[in-house]
Amino acid sequence: MRFFTKRAIVIKSFIAGIVILMIKNFVFKNLSIYGQDFHDLIELSDITIIFTGAFFVFGLLLAATMSDFKESEKIPGEVAANLEAIKDWIYLAFKAPRTGTSDLCKEELNSAFLREELLFVTDGIISWIYSKAKDSNVIFPLIRHSNEIAYYFAERGVDKEAIKGIQENTNAMRKQLTRAYSISRNNFIKPAYTLLQSILFIVMALLLITKFKTTAADYFVTFSITFLFCYLYLLIVGLDDPFDISNDEIDVDLKTLDRFKQRLISDFLV
Repeated sequence: MRFFTKRAIVIKSFIAGIVILMIKNFVFKNLSIYGQDFHDLIELSDITIIFTGAFFVFGLLLAATMSDFKESEKIPGEVAANLEAIKDWIYLAFKAPRTGTSDLCKEELNSAFLREELLFVTDGIISWIYSKAKDSNVIFPLIRHSNEIAYYFAERGVDKEAIKGIQENTNAMRKQLTRAYSISRNNFIKPAYTLLQSILFIVMALLLITKFKTTAADYFVTFSITFLFCYLYLLIVGLDDPFDISNDEIDVDLKTLDRFKQRLISDFLV
């Protein structure tokens, strides 16, 4: 099953190529208009310029979606780095001298509470990225919740550098996740999708009524062009939402976050 999931675009494009071949050979080759076969209405040489222009448009839109995807690939690693930094600030809080004379300043830091808080934030971020909805009412309160560690330290006279560091890393993480939210919610403009779908339809229609010199050329060119255009279309659609983790083939790599969580569970304040 994983084999097919990881190659969904190739399989879908291959099936589309087979379907177009079947429609052309079993339907259009049996149809005619005023004695002219449907599949011989146009010469291939007459429409090559259309294919060239279509590839050019697809290439431009692919480049546009790739820029967002490349930026998105950095976000999980940056979020993991900020969570790692918060973990280090917590370690510093245990070792640095504390100030203040209140009763809270004299009590020992609650390692179980701090471990639970950081695990809660980490779990929440990972769950949000894996979620389909990407609800802003979930992620932004969750990021604010990470300040509970800073408030806890401030009440107990913990080193100010640790408190400042936690807040700075939280703010950086907020910017990164806001960008992830923006990329996920703001898909490619609808007119661009309409253009892609129109081009795809025109190309498929032209292939169905185009005349080739040989049967081998008919099969090979029709299948190849259908496969390539369908592949490009599906690739652009997939790259347009890199945080749609339900698509296992085109999405950002969350290994950095997953591995940070594993380290957190195994060695953080245990």
